[in-house]
Amino acid sequence: MMIIAALFLIFILLLLGTLFLQRIRRFETNASNEVNIYAEHMRGLETDRDRGLVADDEFESMRAEIGRRMIKAAQHQPSKDLKYDNHKSWVLPFIIILAFLLGALIYSQLGAPGQPDLPIADRYAQSEYLRANRKSQLEAEEIAPNNMFDQDPTYVSLVEDLRTALKLRPNDLTGLELLAKSESRLGNYANAYAVQKNILNLKKENATSDEWYTYSELLIMAADGYISPMAEEALKQALGRNPENKLALFRMGVYFDQIGRPDRTFSIWRKLLETGPENAPYIPLIRGAIVDLALVAGVDYQPTEPKGPTTKDVESALALTTEEQEVMITGMVAGLASRLETDGGPSSDWARLIYSYAVLGNKIEAKNTLTKALLLFAEQQSDLEILHQAAISAGIVK
Repeated sequence: MMIIAALFLIFILLLLGTLFLQRIRRFETNASNEVNIYAEHMRGLETDRDRGLVADDEFESMRAEIGRRMIKAAQHQPSKDLKYDNHKSWVLPFIIILAFLLGALIYSQLGAPGQPDLPIADRYAQSEYLRANRKSQLEAEEIAPNNMFDQDPTYVSLVEDLRTALKLRPNDLTGLELLAKSESRLGNYANAYAVQKNILNLKKENATSDEWYTYSELLIMAADGYISPMAEEALKQALGRNPENKLALFRMGVYFDQIGRPDRTFSIWRKLLETGPENAPYIPLIRGAIVDLALVAGVDYQPTEPKGPTTKDVESALALTTEEQEVMITGMVAGLASRLETDGGPSSDWARLIYSYAVLGNKIEAKNTLTKALLLFAEQQSDLEILHQAAISAGIVK
């Protein structure tokens, strides 16, 4: 904005100079024309006297008056030397030089080559420092809280038997995949990502984007949400195999926020928010942060509102008291819970129920619902990821 204002100032300066010179030229032209007119009158008067149309005494009187006016007009007309010296010789060059010096001064301060924008440079330097000095995965795990879930002792015993069996069959991919899910369900994320790493090593180049994302997510959960260099590399591997892996993109947005680049986070999350789906588990978190991220990124952005209730629903809700509204919302959540218990439903509905309980302040039911859903979708990794993201959004898993 400062450069634009400066250029505008230079433009105005040159424009005023041009108008000034034009005014001088008009003044010179008008004065010269007036002298020429009186001279023509004088010649006409002399012609009339020679023809006898004007008496001698009248001729002398008129010639004196015309001469007086011609002298007065000539006094307002600068000489050629004066015009050249006082106007043409220095006014325009002075204006041009002044505009040039002003432009050079502004350019040297605001636009010099090799002179970076210091605030942006400072931000990038700070980001690079944070990136280069991140804690390792193990350091982050050492300070992470214990996320072990209370589980049925029978289930814990089964997982222990699976661990023992796989020691004898370390290349059993099916068994390893089951063990990784089981360790994750127990909240034993360090063991889970170690098993997932074995899967990646066995599959090598055949490992999929989702499998690399699963590995990154287990690393992140083991570090209590912190994205270590190991997790960052795993996310890059996932996105290298599928640049549209939305869960991996969401996590990369979190990573950029952690290293002080919320502008990069905004760019990624904006695309995720605008492409949906609206029931994706990361959408509530993005909606809650996107406006602030836009402000930091210097972007005037207002997200579109999600599809809400119908007009009839709104009118019904407005007619209720606060207590009645709470009863209505609780009833809607209870209806969703009853339907899922009776008829089942997709993981997105279970994720919505988990989040709804958390919004109502019922974290215990949210955790119980998460446990049930994890058992139901134990064999579907993509569904497990949706449930985990919902648990993070609900604040029952960090």
